[in-house]
Amino acid sequence: MSAPVHVGFRRALLRALREATGLDLALRLLAVALLLDTSLQWFERLPVLALAGTALLLPGMLRSRVVWGGLTLLTTAAVVVHWPFGDNHDYLQALACLAATSALLTSQPDRVFATSARWLVGLCFGFAALWKLGLSPDFVDGRFMRVTLLTDSRFEDLAVLAGPMTWERWEANGDLLRETVAGHHDWREGGFDEPENLRRFAWVATAYTGALEAWMALAFLWPRGRGLSRTRDAALLLFAITTYPFATVRGFGWVLMALGAGQSDRWPVRAAYLVTFVLIEAYRSVPWSEALVQSLGRG
Repeated sequence: MSAPVHVGFRRALLRALREATGLDLALRLLAVALLLDTSLQWFERLPVLALAGTALLLPGMLRSRVVWGGLTLLTTAAVVVHWPFGDNHDYLQALACLAATSALLTSQPDRVFATSARWLVGLCFGFAALWKLGLSPDFVDGRFMRVTLLTDSRFEDLAVLAGPMTWERWEANGDLLRETVAGHHDWREGGFDEPENLRRFAWVATAYTGALEAWMALAFLWPRGRGLSRTRDAALLLFAITTYPFATVRGFGWVLMALGAGQSDRWPVRAAYLVTFVLIEAYRSVPWSEALVQSLGRG
């Protein structure tokens, strides 16, 4: 019995992926992101949960202008009320809801949303690349990535894997940083443990991040169907697969995957965005990097 059930499920899944438009999949993914990754207070969160749940659960409501108009107002209000302390992806989330609402008000919602999604992703990474490569000398010279690897707990396992570094040595750096912030240590006296291999890795990570974000910006802003535009899906999927194992900002990644699915006109690519959407959560939930460090004897 198990084999026929498995085969039937696979066929149904493939049929659903083929039949779903890019806009439908994007709206579903965006609604899931709103349901599972909202940092609002309870009285702000409940209306968002109600509308996002309505879009997912009630037949015919996925493309409701009222639902997405309401979500646009709620997510925008949250950005305004919490200014300037909102997370980066709160802004992109509100803009994605606005793009959905605007598209649903037209006679060609799939086409309009696809265009808006490409522009949103392109401008997002265009400004990111401008800030990193043009306006932040501390990023270009590698200092930002070096400090991040030494002090940001999300990148602790990556620093150990890049090595030679251990969890104990990394924690000692954290203790020294806290003493420096408290005024008990002068950073000019040194003391931070930064292996040469880790410094070289920081340079590689800096170059990779800058080049990848510039590539994504150009690919999504390039005229559709020409030149670099043909590589836009590969660039965005590569970014998600290689960035979110450690930078576990799932809200940002989920919205990007929703926008990516919405602008794609090929179902296998949309399926890849769906799989990566799930993978982003797996990166955050499964302690895979810790297990890898232990298996390699690096900790």
